[in-house]
Amino acid sequence: MLSRAVLVAVQLIVGWMATPRLLEALPPVGGLGIFAYAVLAGLVVWLVGLALSQVLRDTRQPSSATLMAAILIAVAGALLVSFRGSLPVELRGALRAFSDELYPLLGALVGYALKR
Repeated sequence: MLSRAVLVAVQLIVGWMATPRLLEALPPVGGLGIFAYAVLAGLVVWLVGLALSQVLRDTRQPSSATLMAAILIAVAGALLVSFRGSLPVELRGALRAFSDELYPLLGALVGYALKR
């Protein structure tokens, strides 16, 4: 249980710090930046899980299906940010409480945890 908590904490920290820097290294993507961020967040979360599965006990090595789940749910988080304007006012206000980049990153973490 402790190893899973450490895994999630490290994935969140590394994803939050590394993904924007990786996105800056890519060519400009314009209005699709949040979706590129989501794909990179899913990849970073999966790579951290792959690396830590070698170090931490009681953690299995993630599969390619885990990578796809992390990316797909991260893209769902990016869609939530993109279509925030068409949501009801109460929900729209609640979604503005956090940074836009946090939703794809949390989606990647959830996708990784669900498929793992």
